Amino acid sequence: MLDFSVSTGQLILIWSFAGAVCCLPFFTKNIWQRFFTVPVIFISIWLSFYTNYEFIGRPMDDRPPEKFVYEHHAVIYERNGDRLIILWALKDGINKLFRFPWTEQNEEALDQAKRNAERSGIPQMGEIIKEDPVDKRSRNNEFTLKTYRFPFQEMMPK
Repeated sequence: MLDFSVSTGQLILIWSFAGAVCCLPFFTKNIWQRFFTVPVIFISIWLSFYTNYEFIGRPMDDRPPEKFVYEHHAVIYERNGDRLIILWALKDGINKLFRFPWTEQNEEALDQAKRNAERSGIPQMGEIIKEDPVDKRSRNNEFTLKTYRFPFQEMMPK
């Protein structure tokens, strides 16, 4: 499954542009136009590497998946005073970082998962609790997390 974020969208556009520019020499008849396309190709390649380098290792500004394995979390403070949670989660064998708005309930649930994992050594699962569609008063796309011990019987049946 492909996860599209701003960085992948930007890279796709830059690579498409570079590919289109690479094909221009086949359709140009003047030699000066061919010499003009070479720097444009190099600039496009440089932009793609620069964009990729800037976004490597950054968390996605998104809510975590419906079910995930908890690895670690941290609460950070933005310059404007907002608090955010950065969650390191494992979903389908892939490690991902998520960044989402802080709520006290989510911080407590993740702190409990951290304590349980450190104390018992058993991996912790996380799940997004479905909210009642009638009660849509939450702002900023808030959600509630629930954590619990890794259900070995469900995930690895005999």
